[in-house]
Amino acid sequence: MAQIFRREKTWWITYYDGGKRVRKSLKTQSKRVAERERIAIENRMLEPHRQAPESKNPEVDTFWTQYLTWAADHLRPATISIQTHFWNQMTGYLKPARLGDVTRQGIEDFKRWRREKGNSEQTVNNALKDFQAIYQKAITWGAFTGKNPCIGVERYKLTRTMPEFHTEEELNALRRAAVNHGIEWVVLLGGWAGFRKNESANTRWEWFDFDPDRPTIRIKAFEGFTIKDSEERVIPMSRQIYDALSPICRTNGYVFESNKPSAGRARYRYDPKNALFSALKDAGLTTKNPFQRLR
Repeated sequence: MAQIFRREKTWWITYYDGGKRVRKSLKTQSKRVAERERIAIENRMLEPHRQAPESKNPEVDTFWTQYLTWAADHLRPATISIQTHFWNQMTGYLKPARLGDVTRQGIEDFKRWRREKGNSEQTVNNALKDFQAIYQKAITWGAFTGKNPCIGVERYKLTRTMPEFHTEEELNALRRAAVNHGIEWVVLLGGWAGFRKNESANTRWEWFDFDPDRPTIRIKAFEGFTIKDSEERVIPMSRQIYDALSPICRTNGYVFESNKPSAGRARYRYDPKNALFSALKDAGLTTKNPFQRLR
């Protein structure tokens, strides 16, 4: 059943255990010791009551607490927020007590349910991707010995569409309307510098270099704010932004004061969503995908 062989001066052993080949060093140069170890291994393999590996199927709440502890050190807060949202949706719908209670069919049912509720195909695909990664993490840790229920669940095939954006005339109209809602700078940074919503919410004066010959914006991470893809971005500053912000520039601090409720759970420290919607309506523009279209 088991065979020993010598590699240089050290004895090794090879054998099959449960159909899986095992090859390891016996860490001895004595053939006699190697033979004794071979016999001991064969005797253990022949024992009629060899115990199978312990199966593990933790409670959903227990595992999720463990996962969030890990995520706090390895994932961006925005990613944790999105994954938590999807996880709560799935567990609220399927109501599993333990990880193993979620089956492939259950994930398929969840997938259809979210589409019926109006989630886009891309959003559902994102949820499936996160579920598969979360379950794989449980398996990798050895916390869960079952199968990943997301394996084999087909994702929606997406049709790529042309990005939607405002024309220069529309941007200028939106900027004029934004003045009355106190978000002219938000429109400037989004429309003329391509700022994402979270970047606008955390814009700091330290990012701006108002060198009259070469004005630039350098988006940098800081404590409490991470950049998507973790890459700093340097953007040439447009004349519109330079003329609007250079007269009032400061050396440091946030450009926008926080409007986050002190006791709320708002995701953004500054959220111009409602004001942007109002400005778009005043300018006679669509409110569909307002921040993506602005960029």
